[in-house]
Amino acid sequence: MRVNKFTGFAKAIAIVITILISTGQIFFIAIQTKAKDAKAKHRQQSNDQKITHLLTRLTFGIRPGDFEHVKAIGVNEFIAQQLDPESMKDSGLDERLRKLPTLTIGTPELIEQYTPPKAPPSPSPQPSMPATPSPSATATSVVAEQKDIITPSLSPSGTEQQMKMEKTEPQNSMMPNQISVQEMKPAGGQALKDSQPSSKPTAQKPVKNPQLVVTELQRAAVLRAVYSERQLFEVMVNFWENHFSIFANKDADRFLLTEFDRDTIRPFALGNFRDLLVATARSPAMLYYLDNWQSSVQRHYPATSDKPAKTVGGINENYARELMELHTLGVDGGYTQKDVQEVARCFTGWTIRKPNEVGLFFFNPRAHDNGEKIVLGHKIPAGGGISDGEKVLDILASHPSTAKFIAAKLARRFVGDDPPLSVINRAATTFLKTSGSIREMLRTIITSPEFFSAAAYRAKMRTPFEYVVAAMRAIKAETDADPSVFGWIARMGQPIFGRITPDGYPDRAEQWLAAGTMLERLNFAVALSSNKLKGTHIDPARILSPTDLNSPAAAAAHLSQLLLIGGVSDSTMRAIDKMAREASARPTANTLPGTRAMQPINYANTAVADNPNTSVAPLFVEELISMVLGSPEFQRR
Repeated sequence: MRVNKFTGFAKAIAIVITILISTGQIFFIAIQTKAKDAKAKHRQQSNDQKITHLLTRLTFGIRPGDFEHVKAIGVNEFIAQQLDPESMKDSGLDERLRKLPTLTIGTPELIEQYTPPKAPPSPSPQPSMPATPSPSATATSVVAEQKDIITPSLSPSGTEQQMKMEKTEPQNSMMPNQISVQEMKPAGGQALKDSQPSSKPTAQKPVKNPQLVVTELQRAAVLRAVYSERQLFEVMVNFWENHFSIFANKDADRFLLTEFDRDTIRPFALGNFRDLLVATARSPAMLYYLDNWQSSVQRHYPATSDKPAKTVGGINENYARELMELHTLGVDGGYTQKDVQEVARCFTGWTIRKPNEVGLFFFNPRAHDNGEKIVLGHKIPAGGGISDGEKVLDILASHPSTAKFIAAKLARRFVGDDPPLSVINRAATTFLKTSGSIREMLRTIITSPEFFSAAAYRAKMRTPFEYVVAAMRAIKAETDADPSVFGWIARMGQPIFGRITPDGYPDRAEQWLAAGTMLERLNFAVALSSNKLKGTHIDPARILSPTDLNSPAAAAAHLSQLLLIGGVSDSTMRAIDKMAREASARPTANTLPGTRAMQPINYANTAVADNPNTSVAPLFVEELISMVLGSPEFQRR
């Protein structure tokens, strides 16, 4: 009886909304209370809570079986494994990523392959013919007229090319399109070919959709978070890409961001902070985003006999300011506006070779200010060239304010919105002692008493990205990370690589508690549980085995334990029990034969997987899954 499906979903959403309305403010207050509760700060978690806490903080979400695995190997061994990602195989993820070819292509090749060709210049006007042309002149004029007809058709103008792209691209999709440039042959084309052999056009390569480059990077972010065994490494890649935030759709950055992810962030995500800082400073994506590639010493040219006086160049302070405020020292880190100006002078000449054609870093000595500078009290002698910027990075990477600023951000990510000053200070001390070892800072934080305190348990609100990925991991979803998935994440308020300002997305609960975005989370839970996401499927029989799918009470108990690991509030449990009782009272048409209910879905059979009318589980199972995924408890980690 699929006719009752949407009525059932409406009930499910209504119940979850009721829970959120009744507990949302309590949840928010509870976070603040936990942070201020002195007793909770010193009270430690139970052994089972430690495992749950560790899995929700060091990974993007608990999969079925993860809890038992960590319990078997021990908390310390799990931490050691996650801090050593090179020792872990990730062949399953690698196979999925091979379907995204742009991830391994260099920037010049990306630009060449995915930039639409420029429109050719308009043909020069033909000279007027004499009133009584000779036979040879007449022949020439015929050829010229034919050239005027054919030349534009061989290379469509930018407007025509855009129309072709828009016509062939599916609406509401960011998937690749290839647009073939077709030649138009006029009548007598063969005769023209014979008379003009030297003007034969060369075949043009199909134009690839430029948006595909960013789309595949977004898909890779989702796939890595869902499937990677190196979960802490991916968490840290996500952390640093938000810390060094770049807006993907700023012109050339759509081609430069792939290199930023692959060659700038990933090699140093658990390495040394100075190395990471240098890599970001030399990254074409960062130089372009914060306009430093255009920053150069100002030069004045006097007037000459045939040219007026002019001034070229100019120093841009954007990167210098964000480097200190957002990347290192913090807004209260002790720098002044004069320091911003001096740092900007140090980075003049750090630029990009043809951003829209080559897109590689290079230092231009002619654009560099070679004068003496003073940065944070340190004298940088004149004539240093590229080393001026490198000295600035050394000063910032070893500064105590940087140590405290980075330690505070890491503690906020792993401990709580307002982490205790004690864990921040210890992490900052580790930063200074180890010359900025990110791995050792993490070890200090995630083995600390503050990390395992009762106050830290489920005290963090999941961001939209974390929520979507955690939901997929919790119910063993099979996904190809179709753009519809990160479309949901964007509607919840966190488009991937879509933060326009360089400050990155906030890591505090209040940012994500707006009613509209919470409703989108519930809608996503319903779409996921009912197999309505393109390219994503779930199998209730697989996640609920060996539970009988025809028993609402058994399914409800199993799901709440599986997805919430025992941490269920009374109000949520009452709502789940009520839904189970209502499902038990429905006609038997809402259930499936036992043999069918326990049979896993064959996803190779697309007629089953993609057909919304195919019954793959009783309706109440979908409702229960959406209820649990939409519960206040699942919003937290």
